[in-house]
Amino acid sequence: MTDTVNCRMAEEQDTAQMQELWLRCFDDTPRFVQWYFERYYRAENTIGIFQGSKLLASAQVIPYRIHLRGQILDSGYVVGVDTAPEARNRGYARTLLQECLQMQRDRKQSISLLMPFEGQFYYRYGWPFCYFHQQIKIMPRELRCAAKPWGNIRQAELQDAVDIMQRIYGAFIQNYDGAVERSAESWKLLLEDAALENTFCYLLEQDGQAEAYCLWNQIKDNGKDTVFIREMAWRCEDARAGMLQFLMEHVPEGQLLWLELPDDDVLAGQLAATKTAVVRYPFLMARIVDLEPCLEHLCYPQTVTAEFCMAVQDEFAPWNQGVFRVSVQNGKAVVKKEEVAEPDASIADISVTIEGLSQLVMGARSAVQLQKQNQLQAELPFVQLLQQMWPAQPLYINEYY
Repeated sequence: MTDTVNCRMAEEQDTAQMQELWLRCFDDTPRFVQWYFERYYRAENTIGIFQGSKLLASAQVIPYRIHLRGQILDSGYVVGVDTAPEARNRGYARTLLQECLQMQRDRKQSISLLMPFEGQFYYRYGWPFCYFHQQIKIMPRELRCAAKPWGNIRQAELQDAVDIMQRIYGAFIQNYDGAVERSAESWKLLLEDAALENTFCYLLEQDGQAEAYCLWNQIKDNGKDTVFIREMAWRCEDARAGMLQFLMEHVPEGQLLWLELPDDDVLAGQLAATKTAVVRYPFLMARIVDLEPCLEHLCYPQTVTAEFCMAVQDEFAPWNQGVFRVSVQNGKAVVKKEEVAEPDASIADISVTIEGLSQLVMGARSAVQLQKQNQLQAELPFVQLLQQMWPAQPLYINEYY
């Protein structure tokens, strides 16, 4: 008799199987995986598909808090979606993703984040790309038009610099939405991971006060010696220029410099000579988990007073599928699902896919852009209203799991 296949929350005794499956499915080093399952993994955040007692597939949802539209939202980052090779093509990943969304809904996590192995697999389930990085690979001398001497650099031990980096990071993300609010514990874990990769921390100080930091890795990129700056943040533009000066002067001669910068960073327009070194890199996907509480939790411009009906298509998370009446007044929204069978555009002022609405709310796309892409249908006055309610805005996140 074949053992029954069932999907359930993980238990502590499943951890060894979870770790073994991760090693089979991903390219991470055994050292990282050992650290991850000892320090980061939590059974209560993990869902598995089992045949009897044997693990066939799993996924984890790491809790995060992100800054969005004037509020801090509980969110979840879906990681480690893996299926044993012998159990693939049975729809297990789809089942896991639905269970992850249901778990996030139960835990009141408004936004679901996900770093895909490929976008194509997740588009069908309502996750669009919302976060992009500027990925810049250059010879250090290309920084000469953006760099300038300012401040003094000192190297710091990773764990000794937690409080300093937390303060700089907190100032840096004030310019961005979608950024993660990092606790002292999350900083500690982030830097433990960095230490596994022999990361160095450099602080830029002015008048005894740290104003910028960078996390420096020496790696091979396509066989070429490369300095990879896995994160850089600053409190003012002088500090940014001073850190670029440091990189220009201290990356070894003949080595490549690899920077991962926010999507709106201006360095691409300041490079000295090259015109081929910048890639807009799709970094992270995001989607709304539960539409009504998500939209009600956000802040809105005080100048907007409006009421409209919005038809939303979301077959993967059916609680979001339908027609919603949205009222906005005094900076807050009230959202109520109408009692209709289908998200009928004929009875709604606005019709939108969950992918389009997620990008709009996050600030990754404007209503005008979504209309051009046929992800949103509305008459001009409602398109203009959506532009006012959810204007496009710079997003930044640098969490990998």
